[in-house]
Amino acid sequence: MTRTHWSIDLGTTNSLIARWMGTHAETVVLEDICAREPAWNTPLIPSVVCFEDADRGFVGAQAFAAEEVLRATFAGRLTPLARSFKRVLARDSRQPVAEIGSQAISARQCATVFLREILRVTAEREQSLTSHAIPRWNILRRALAWIRREGLVNDLTMTVPIESFEAYRMELQSIARKLGVQHFRTLDEPVAAALGYGVDLTDDRNLLVVDFGGGTLDIALVRTALGGAPGARPHGVGHRKAEVMAARGLNLGGETVDEWVTEMACAKLSAHVETMRPAIRAQAEAVKKELSGKVLTTQDTYFRLPGGDELVVSRQEFLETLQARGLYDTVETVVSAVIGDARHRMSVADIDAILLVGGSTLLPGIRDLFERLFGANRVHYWKPFEAVVEGAAIYGAGYYVDQIIHHDYAIRVYSEQANCPQYEMLIKRGTAYPTPEGFETRYYSVAPKQQLFSLPVCEVGLAGRLALDWKQSRNGHYYWQPKGTEEAECVMALNEGDAIRLYPPGAGSQARLRVDFTIDSDRWLCATVHDLLRSRDIRTNDRVIRLR
Repeated sequence: MTRTHWSIDLGTTNSLIARWMGTHAETVVLEDICAREPAWNTPLIPSVVCFEDADRGFVGAQAFAAEEVLRATFAGRLTPLARSFKRVLARDSRQPVAEIGSQAISARQCATVFLREILRVTAEREQSLTSHAIPRWNILRRALAWIRREGLVNDLTMTVPIESFEAYRMELQSIARKLGVQHFRTLDEPVAAALGYGVDLTDDRNLLVVDFGGGTLDIALVRTALGGAPGARPHGVGHRKAEVMAARGLNLGGETVDEWVTEMACAKLSAHVETMRPAIRAQAEAVKKELSGKVLTTQDTYFRLPGGDELVVSRQEFLETLQARGLYDTVETVVSAVIGDARHRMSVADIDAILLVGGSTLLPGIRDLFERLFGANRVHYWKPFEAVVEGAAIYGAGYYVDQIIHHDYAIRVYSEQANCPQYEMLIKRGTAYPTPEGFETRYYSVAPKQQLFSLPVCEVGLAGRLALDWKQSRNGHYYWQPKGTEEAECVMALNEGDAIRLYPPGAGSQARLRVDFTIDSDRWLCATVHDLLRSRDIRTNDRVIRLR
């Protein structure tokens, strides 16, 4: 029996589920928990959980009914209602995002309950359709359907933001395995969008994918091509492949704009600002959508304040806020950075299409910005919500993807000159994998009588920044000295405690170890450690950490 390939786009604000239909991908409508997006009639599942206890809860549209009551009851502290848990899951899955009774609910627990409910409702829907399709008298066929677990989600692809750490992928995989998913994979959201937008792939295509959702802005240059791909799964859409040439991401999304709208409205109040702020923040998303959908700049909308008063805001005020906050300048800067990263391989004229995905691409002026930069004929905007999840389903069916390493990876070393740790660049973002053997070689000395040697490898993301201050040293390598909160926000240590015992112990100042690094096809950083003193390998092609 052919496996059914499912996909989930877990979003900061809304999520979707899709399946591969054999010839195309289709977004699945889960009426019990979805809410229709008014402009495009898309069946979005709000990324919200209302907990009954630590292991059970209502999700999606069902969780909204309790929101107003909970806000009044639990003002100023955690409630049984969890929203925007994706951001926390991506950084620290143990951090609380809700509370039931006196028990804190972590982002990991929240994501588990949310995904479990989606899979449960999906399975009930599929089993209902299967039971209706099989005649009651066909007991053998019904028994086979039960044995084969037909309707259950066993093969799943989930999408991840460009700027997420590898730990986020591992969290999703762990949750999926716990929920009974046997075949699990992840795919970068911009690549999924490129696959899901229905671009003609009979020829090679260069696509600029703009994924502007509730939590992040991810922009990537993706090249799609026909032709055989080594290692591609033989089923499904087969011999087509996609390659990420450059990508950048920022922690900027619809929720950020909601905060701007809240501040815009609060600035119009003459008194009781902090008292009114929770009610205004609760309506900010709806007001943002209404103002984004209006055509005339003279049209207004309003916030309903406690006590029945109305606070009127205009679309012109909204546009001025977006401009003042630097939204358009920021987006254009990220676009320029991505194109700059790929300038050695292509020019702006080589870009065949710009694909807009994510609800925040519907903000006024965003589509106009890209039409001004690239021409209206190249901008595709008519599939803002389904492209990512449907592209992930296509990938699950066999679309081969060549990807790049999206974060920098560095070795934490001690700077005697600065008298503090610093980071030595090892793998630069944009590196294609797998790499040839010994693509990066480093030599290290050890201190007199030193018996243990370790190389702490760290994942270095930008955490919303456009760049970090890497400086080239006289030895040709690049080093970064974090400032302020950069280290806490941008660095994730990956192999703390992994050490090599040296025998005999260190002596003198000459190089003692040579380390040859490679990246294999599964994104593992591998190291061969050679003891120069003893002329022997201590470790051979040893897997160190998995790269993002």
